[in-house]
Amino acid sequence: MRKLPVAQYEAMFLFPQSALSDMKAAVEHIKDVVGKGGAEILAIKKWGDRPLAYPINKQKRGVYILCYFKASTDKLAAMERSFNLSEQLLRFLITRADHLTMEEVKNHDGQLDLLIEANLRAAAQPTPPPTDTARVPAGVEEEDEA
Repeated sequence: MRKLPVAQYEAMFLFPQSALSDMKAAVEHIKDVVGKGGAEILAIKKWGDRPLAYPINKQKRGVYILCYFKASTDKLAAMERSFNLSEQLLRFLITRADHLTMEEVKNHDGQLDLLIEANLRAAAQPTPPPTDTARVPAGVEEEDEA
């Protein structure tokens, strides 16, 4: 059986600004699709939250996430198809990155920073007020305790 060539890729993902509220889900989405493609993620980091040059799907700002991974060349088309069908992404671009050394790729790794930011944003989310299940039916007045 012939062994298929493995290449190193660089991918830039553009999420809507609403992804900032749940960064963990955005990163997990990338890891899920890349993992299903049989690829190995080398580095991933948030590249920034920036205004877009023109609105995309009525979005004026976006969150960019940069990812480096190794994958078999025959699996790339399936991954691109999955990203194209994704409703979470606004845009993405995958290019070959064979010119980068492993040290250069590892310098771009910000998985820990992403995890910390995701946890901080999740902790900062306001919790919804508890729902009162013992509501008084309409037309019935509550008695005042005196």
